[in-house]
Amino acid sequence: MLRPPHSLLVALVATTVAVTAALSWAGWRLLGQQRAIDDQRAREQLETSADAIAAGVRGKLAEAAEHLSGWLSDPASSAPTVEDAVVVAVSPDEVLVAPRDGLPFVPVVRAAPAPADVFSTIEAMEFAENQLGSSAERYRVVSRHRDARVRAGALLRLGRVLRKSGDFNSALVVYQQLSALGAVRTDDLAAELAGLDGQRAALLALGDREGERRVAVHLLQGLDSGRWLITRGAAEFYRDGLGTTSRPDSWRLADALSDLWREADGRLTARGQRVFSRDGRAVLVLWRSSESRTALLTAFAEQFFASSASGAVAWQLADPEGQPIIGASAAPTRSVARIIGNSDYPWTLHVWAASPPPAGTRTNRTIPIVMMTAMLAFVWVAAYFMARAIRREAIVARLQSDFVAAVSHEFRSPLTTVRQMAEMLEMGRLPTEERRHTYYQILAGEAARLQRLVETLLNFGRMEAGAQRYRFVDLDAATLVGEVVRDLEPQARDAGKEIEISGPDGGVRVLADESALSVALRNLIDNAIKYSPDRATVWVQCRQENDRAVICVIDHGVGIPRSEQQAVFRKFVRGRAAIDANIKGTGVGLSMVQQIVLAHGGEIRLDSEPGRGSTFTLLLPAQASDSGRPAPVVPSPQPEARSPEPGLSR
Repeated sequence: MLRPPHSLLVALVATTVAVTAALSWAGWRLLGQQRAIDDQRAREQLETSADAIAAGVRGKLAEAAEHLSGWLSDPASSAPTVEDAVVVAVSPDEVLVAPRDGLPFVPVVRAAPAPADVFSTIEAMEFAENQLGSSAERYRVVSRHRDARVRAGALLRLGRVLRKSGDFNSALVVYQQLSALGAVRTDDLAAELAGLDGQRAALLALGDREGERRVAVHLLQGLDSGRWLITRGAAEFYRDGLGTTSRPDSWRLADALSDLWREADGRLTARGQRVFSRDGRAVLVLWRSSESRTALLTAFAEQFFASSASGAVAWQLADPEGQPIIGASAAPTRSVARIIGNSDYPWTLHVWAASPPPAGTRTNRTIPIVMMTAMLAFVWVAAYFMARAIRREAIVARLQSDFVAAVSHEFRSPLTTVRQMAEMLEMGRLPTEERRHTYYQILAGEAARLQRLVETLLNFGRMEAGAQRYRFVDLDAATLVGEVVRDLEPQARDAGKEIEISGPDGGVRVLADESALSVALRNLIDNAIKYSPDRATVWVQCRQENDRAVICVIDHGVGIPRSEQQAVFRKFVRGRAAIDANIKGTGVGLSMVQQIVLAHGGEIRLDSEPGRGSTFTLLLPAQASDSGRPAPVVPSPQPEARSPEPGLSR
C-alpha cells in the first residue's frame, strides 16, 4: 500500500535533514582534524626553525670564542678579526683593536713610560723658579732627542711654556711638530692628539676662529673614528670640549667594554659573556682571559646574530633577567623556547610564527569546504526534485483518478439508459408503436454517444502513443465546418442551444485530415455547448486571413481564468469553474485538439475571461491550389510531455 504523498514528503524532508546533519557533523570533524594536523605541522616547523636559529646563535658565539682563544694561545699573533664585531686584545705590553678604528676608546692603555728623570730638572726650573725662557731653551734641546717619546714629551712641555710666555705663534709651530709624531705616546696620550689640542688652544688665543674650527673638526673625526688609543676619561674629556654633536654607535660599544672592565677591576674570569643595554640597543660583550692576556669582543647583538635570523618566524633572545637582547619586547605565550649559553649566564630563545603561514605550508581547507557544500547542495537539490516529482506524480495520479471517474460516469449514464429501455422493450411494456419508435431513437442516440466516447478515448490513446496516422488532402475548411455544425445541431437543440455559423460557404482551402479536423471541431463546439449553460447561442466562424485559414468557436459561458489557460490543454486537466459547475467531461478533449492542430502545422489560441466566455481560434496553413490530390500519410508528432500546474483539477 502506497503512503499518502504528504507522508512521503515528510519522510523525504526528515531524511534530508538527517543526511544534512550527518554530513555537517562529519565535515566539522574533518575540518577539526585538519586544523589539528596543520597546528601540529606548524609546531614542528617552529621547532625546526628554533633549532636552526639556536644552532646559528651557538655557532656564532662558538666561532667568536674560538678566535679569541686562538689569540690567547698565540702571543705573537695580531688581534683576531670577527665579522660584525670589534675585538680588543689586552696584553701586558700593548692593547690591540681589530678593526683598528673600531672603538673611540679602550678599557685600558698599555705603553712603555718615557724616562721620568729627563724632564724633572727642567720642570723644576719652569714651575719653581718660573724661568720660562731658560726652560724653553732646555726643552728645545731635549726635543732633538733620538727617542721619539722623549721628543714628544719635550715638544708638549715647550708648547706649554710658549703659551705661558704669550708666544702663541711659536707655540702653534711646536704643537704642529708634536702632532706630526702621530701615535707616539707621551704622558699616556698620543702625540697627535696632544698636538691637535694644543693647536686648537693656540689658535683660540690668536683669535683665528677658522683655523681653530678646522683643527676641531680634525680632532673630532679622530676621536670618533678611534684613531688614538685612549681611555674613556680622556676620550670624554676631549669630546665634551668639542660640542654636543651626536656620537657614533662605536661609543656605545666602547662604553660597554669599559663598564665590564671597571666592574671586574681588570681581572676578568677565564670566559664569559654579558649583554649591556645602551640607548635601547643590546650590546654583546664576549671574553676569554688567561693569566696575562685578555681578549674581548663587543658587538650590537642584532647585527652580530643577523645571519641566524629567519624571515618565516619571529624570535626573541632574552638574558637571564628576561630582558630582550634581540627581537620583540615580549614573546607570546605560545612559542617554542630554547636555552643558549652556559649555566652561569643562560639565554632563552623564543620562536613563534611571525604571520599566517604561506599557502603552500598549510593545507587548503577551501577544497573540503567546497566539496562538503557541494554535497549538501546536491542532497538538497536532489531532495527538491524528488519532492517535486512526488508532488507531480500525486497530482497526475489525482487527475488520472478524476479522469477514470469521469469516463466511468460518461459510460454509466448511456449504459444505464440503454439497459433500462432494452429491458422495457424485452418485457413488452411499451403498448404503442410510437413509444417503441421513440425508445429505438433514444437507444440509437445513446449508442452513438458511446461510440463517440470510445472513439475519442481510442484516438487520444493513439495520439499519446504516437501511433495516430493522418492522411492529408486538399479540402474546403468552410464546407467541413458546415458539415460538423449540421451534425451537432440536434445535440444543440436538445440542450436548448443554437449554433450560428458565419463566413463564406467555401473557398477556404487547407491541407488536412478530414476526420481528425472534424474531431477537433466537434470537441470545441461540444465544449462551447456544455460550458455555456445559461447562454442560448454558440458562434462558429470560418474565414481566410492572408495565408492562413481561421476557424473560431465562440461562447459566452463560464470562461477560463488566465492562470488556467495554458493548463487546460494538458491531458486530464479541467478548469476549476467546470468542476464547480458540475459539468461533465474527461479532461482530454482540448489536449487532443491541440495535438491535431499541431500535426496540421497550425496553432490554437484561447481568449477567455471568467463570466464572459471563451474564444478558441484554430489557425491552419491555407492552400493556394485546388488540386484535391491526397497527400502522403503522416504520423502524428509525439507531443511534448507537460505536467499540470499545482492546484488545477480541470
